[in-house]
Amino acid sequence: MPCAHGNGSPPCDVHLCVDADSPERSALVDHADVLVSHVPLPPGPAHRRARELLDDHPGCLAAAVPDTATRCVVGVRDATGAVSWVHSEPLRAEPPRPQSPRAQEPAGPGAPVPAHAVALVGSVVHAWVVSGRPARTLRSVAPVPRR
Repeated sequence: MPCAHGNGSPPCDVHLCVDADSPERSALVDHADVLVSHVPLPPGPAHRRARELLDDHPGCLAAAVPDTATRCVVGVRDATGAVSWVHSEPLRAEPPRPQSPRAQEPAGPGAPVPAHAVALVGSVVHAWVVSGRPARTLRSVAPVPRR
């Protein structure tokens, strides 16, 4: 099926992104290209959770888990099966508002990471890798709201 967005840059990437912790989505988890968890964990356990998601679902290319430092950890599998790690910049609890300088600051420790931000970071990493770029060249991802 051709991409609805046409050829060019950035490349089109159609994939299935599923919340691994959602009982309503359990039938889709085994088919996911990207798995996300929305339960913030300390950085070490967040890495372990992402690794666990990848180990338990060999068809999954990327697994994204928020950590308690308001960042997102993404494990991404390469063609050999090795896992590389990509981290997001701090994720905002809400989109910034132009009239409020404070809104430009990242959320503080313990602030909830928005569910859409975790899925977005995982999807960006997936698109990067399936377009032929090595995951190790992607040092971090920073979701930026549209203006």
